[in-house]
Amino acid sequence: MKKIGNWEHWLLTLIICLAVGNFARAERVEDIPNPKTRDNTWVTDLPGMLGPETVQQLNSLIGELERERTAEMAVVIIHSLDGRSIDEFALDLGRRWGIGKRDKNNGLLFLWAVNDRRVKVEVGYGLEGVLPDGKVGAILDHHVIPHFKAEEFDEGVLQGVQALAAVIKNEPVDLPPATVQSYDEERTPVGLILGLIGIVPVGIGSFIGYRKWRRYHRRTCPTCGTTMQRLSETEEDELLDEVKQVEEKLRSVDYDVWKCPDCSHHFTLRYPRWFSQYSKCPQCRNRTCSKTEEIIRGATTAHTGLAEVTEECAFCNYRRVYQRIIPRVSTSSSSSGGGSSGGGGGGSFGGGSFGGGGAGRGY
Repeated sequence: MKKIGNWEHWLLTLIICLAVGNFARAERVEDIPNPKTRDNTWVTDLPGMLGPETVQQLNSLIGELERERTAEMAVVIIHSLDGRSIDEFALDLGRRWGIGKRDKNNGLLFLWAVNDRRVKVEVGYGLEGVLPDGKVGAILDHHVIPHFKAEEFDEGVLQGVQALAAVIKNEPVDLPPATVQSYDEERTPVGLILGLIGIVPVGIGSFIGYRKWRRYHRRTCPTCGTTMQRLSETEEDELLDEVKQVEEKLRSVDYDVWKCPDCSHHFTLRYPRWFSQYSKCPQCRNRTCSKTEEIIRGATTAHTGLAEVTEECAFCNYRRVYQRIIPRVSTSSSSSGGGSSGGGGGGSFGGGSFGGGGAGRGY
């Protein structure tokens, strides 16, 4: 057997150290390069997992989404989370960059931590109705994770981003049938109903009628077959836990309790209100979190502005105060640039906000 010389031993040690160092590398949120401020694109791939053609396709796809629907999406690939949860990491990064337009909060973050084998799609406040957690999870399960398990990483990221963009643009998306329906009234297929009817005024009226029927139609007890009764607001409070009563008091969610008069079997149905100032709390996950914003320094055409944002939950002890950069006032008549295939105009994201919506998966 050939004996390894000193220089060969030194070289082998160096290669191993570099490999281990690269594998163990972990990024902090504040150190991740923002692709919009860097070169006005949408992708940051620190480990270099994607091919240049895939990156170009992603930039083109997201740029088109921003031009057509004003929604913004960032694709970020890092080495490691360094022990942090991917949910916390994604939420912090999305808020720090302000992905999405400020007045619409229509941002998306596709985060992939390679060494942790975790993926998370963070959804901005304004897109939670279009991309509820269940649908985002189904997209990951159907379009991303199978490719990642087969080490087809370019295809997995590309298909995931394509599916998310298609949902926002109201285009058909290939998903398992079971993911289309949900018992949560917040997931009612509004687009499907309006699309089938085809006439907006009639569609709206039909949709309202459908929601009323779905909420108030006669229900039969699954235990004894007796017609159940919907309890009054006073009666139902005895069967609602504390958080449900708080949500009703805040008028963020309405609950109906149906009870059988014979066997006392009962169940509760949840109806989130459409226009509520309260959103899902990142800590307790209830719809009890409000957000207020105070302008510290207004934005001008020459300088960015600064705002202080306060998020506070009316149920748990969650409270977060952070500062958000307000983009400079644009002097152009269009919100998107004309040159780069990478997408929108300007050198930063639009100042959108996030509340913890979305879904994550391991592989």
